[in-house]
Amino acid sequence: MPTAPAAPGRSRVAIVVAVVAVVVAVAAVIGVGLLILDRRSAAPATPDPSAAQAGPPPTDLAMRDDSTTITLTWSDQSDGLVPFMVAGGRAGKPLNMMATVEPGQTSYTVNGLSSRVDYCFAVLAVYDTDRFATSSQVCTSRESGTPN
Repeated sequence: MPTAPAAPGRSRVAIVVAVVAVVVAVAAVIGVGLLILDRRSAAPATPDPSAAQAGPPPTDLAMRDDSTTITLTWSDQSDGLVPFMVAGGRAGKPLNMMATVEPGQTSYTVNGLSSRVDYCFAVLAVYDTDRFATSSQVCTSRESGTPN
C-alpha cells in the first residue's frame, strides 16, 4: 500500500526544532562546564585581619523594638562616604546580611519579626569589597522579659 510523502513544510519544521534542541543542549553543557571550572579556579576566601578594618566603624548603634518591627539607628563615622550593611538574626545564631543601606543613611527598619523571639543586629561600614568596619551588637531581650 503506497504512503503519501510527508509535506515539505512539516519536515523542515522538524529539522529546525531538532537543530535548536541540539544547540540549546550544547550551550547548557558548556555553561555547566564553565561554572565548574570557575569554582575550581577560585581561591578560597581567607579574611586578612589587617585588611578587614578599613576605617572607623559605625557607633552608637541603637534600636527601637516595636514587637514585629525593629528600627536600627547609628552614627556614621565616614561622613556619608560609604554604604552600610545591616546584619541580623536570632540571638545566639550567626548573623546574616539583611540589607544594604546607601551612604549617608543612618537607619534601617526590619519588618516581619516574631514578637516572641530575641534578635541581634550589627551594622558594617563597607569601605571596599574586603575592607569593612563592624559596629557593636544590639539585641532584644524578649524571652527574658527584661526591657531592651
